[in-house]
Amino acid sequence: MSTATDILRSIEQRAERAIAQELHQMIQQVLGLRTALILDDRAHADALLLKLDRLIDDQVVRPIDTGTMPPMPPLPDLDGLWPPGPSDYEVRFFDRDYGDLEDVTVVESFPLAVQVAADRHKADPADLTEAGWADGRGTLTVRSHYGTVLLRIEAIEKPMPVVQAHVARACQALENGEPAPAQQLFTALRQVA
Repeated sequence: MSTATDILRSIEQRAERAIAQELHQMIQQVLGLRTALILDDRAHADALLLKLDRLIDDQVVRPIDTGTMPPMPPLPDLDGLWPPGPSDYEVRFFDRDYGDLEDVTVVESFPLAVQVAADRHKADPADLTEAGWADGRGTLTVRSHYGTVLLRIEAIEKPMPVVQAHVARACQALENGEPAPAQQLFTALRQVA
């Protein structure tokens, strides 16, 4: 059976690689242990709580002080919003509490991306919006008043993927009724990971 010291050390080792949501769970775990600890372990738990709090703080994006920034130039009219080259717009939605990526949507134009974002975003009067336009492409970021990114819209180039020969052979075999080569593609990937 693990001692409290072992549990605290284990949490401390995992904390260095943890994301904010895991760090919050670790804080709850340490708080649950803290009341049953002896004095030395309680001091260790208190120090660990401070460390976990600092690690969470390091992952939080702080809002920009808008009082020191020049005012944003007005966005161009809708006719000027279309990108000059072929591109799509990616709309990324993040969790309001922890900033974890929740969903990604790709659309054909900036106005459509803004419309999708406006329809799905649960607005808060304290949210901050940052928008920009450069080289015929727009970006838009909405942050909570704590600085957590809630949504981000930006242009992405249409990728030109290259199908590798072994993937093409596996797909051809699947079309001919032989699923084993396609299954091996993903089994091999799992074994390497």
